[in-house]
Amino acid sequence: MLPICRVVQRRLVAGGIAFAMALVPLTVTAAGTSDVDALWNRPDGVSVDSAFYIVQTWWDGITRAAQRDPTQRGLDELAQANADLLNAYSLLQQQRTDPGPHPVAIIDPLLSSIYNLVTGSNVKAPVGALFSWVNQSVLHLEGRGSTDDIVRSLLKDYRAKQASATRDLQLGGADSSALLGANALRESAFLLKFRVVVTPSDGLAGLLNDAEHSTEALVVKANGAGNGGADKGNAGKGPGGNPPGNGQPQLKK
Repeated sequence: MLPICRVVQRRLVAGGIAFAMALVPLTVTAAGTSDVDALWNRPDGVSVDSAFYIVQTWWDGITRAAQRDPTQRGLDELAQANADLLNAYSLLQQQRTDPGPHPVAIIDPLLSSIYNLVTGSNVKAPVGALFSWVNQSVLHLEGRGSTDDIVRSLLKDYRAKQASATRDLQLGGADSSALLGANALRESAFLLKFRVVVTPSDGLAGLLNDAEHSTEALVVKANGAGNGGADKGNAGKGPGGNPPGNGQPQLKK
């Protein structure tokens, strides 16, 4: 009786392992092709206007290059392209609404209150201003001195990563047209929102136009892939479903 129970247990365990192994690729495929929201929910990292952002960009690039699966690499690149777009918009909007150095939490309010009480002046962020000056000096050394320079670089990176993601997802072999189309639609809507904060003096209109054109091309391509069957079914037919070159059937007299 005991050996029979052990055989049944082993078969149950083996069946459970086989069932779990069968579910793993299905779960990955579903998450990779249908959940567009995951491509817009990257964890917060170093601020894009920080001098240390270039280190994070370097590390992210190495991580993506080490990724052997082209599908996963394409998803990472697409998520980074979305992050570049969000960061560029947030930085530009912040520059329009709240420019200047920001106070360091706890330290600046305490120092400002003491300094203002003694001198009678109104200093908002003494430590924050010092940190901002140091950070701005390093940004100039990196070639990213102004906000417009940073936003310009982000828009260029957005298009480059978008193109790389499209290429890698196609290399992955999976049907990614639905994912690319849904993500491109969201990007197009966000680019319209982006255009509100762009002014003629910042010189970003041309890059924004290029970004809109490349994103709209992805939407059109995805829609064409979705309607490919219907287009092929109607190929070679003229109005009324008749092939071109053939006249209407003659009525018998």
